[in-house]
This record gives sequence, C-alpha cells and structure tokens, in this order.
Amino acid sequence: MARSFPEGTQSPGNEVFHVMNEVGAAVGYLWIGQDVTTDPGAWWVWDVFINADQRGQGHGRTTMLLGEEYARSHGAHSLGLSVFGFNTGARGLYDSLGYETTSVKMLKKLE
Repeated sequence: MARSFPEGTQSPGNEVFHVMNEVGAAVGYLWIGQDVTTDPGAWWVWDVFINADQRGQGHGRTTMLLGEEYARSHGAHSLGLSVFGFNTGARGLYDSLGYETTSVKMLKKLE
C-alpha cells in the first residue's frame, strides 16, 4: 500500500478500512477501489488481510460484506478480487459470498 499511497495519502477512488474486533483492537484491513478498467462501476478488492490469530471468527465475512455495501453505495455494479489457489480458506469464504471464478492462472515448476 505504501507504493500506491505515497506519503500515506489515498488516491481518489480508493478506500482503506481498518477491521476492528469487538473490543476495538485492529485485526486487519480492507483496501477497495475502482478497477483500472474504463468501467466506473467495476470495483476491485486490492487487498484484504485479517491477522492469522483472528481468522475463523467471522471478521473476513463481515469485512467483505462491508466492502460490498460501500462499493454499491458508490455506484459499483461489480466487485472483483484475486486469490491464490492454495488459499482454500479465503476461496471458501468468497464462494460462500457468491463470488464466481472468472479466470485461472496455472504454473508448472520445471526442474
């Protein structure tokens, strides 16, 4: 994020949310904003992170629903994201929220 927000200043069309737990401690963040396409209604999850010791407690689901609502209220008609294939926990969350796979990138290591 430091590269995308020089001197800590958010660029227009982006929003970063701090994810807080029930006692007000930060447990992660969500960075969403307009996609780089020419479609102003296409938004993107640029980064989402929940601390490892806080995962599995519903913070990711709540965070994604917040992001969807924020994007929708700012004119978004879609919200995209990328997820690593090995990240089965996140993929399960996104599947349960109705996200659909739109592309698959594959790699074979050559010895």
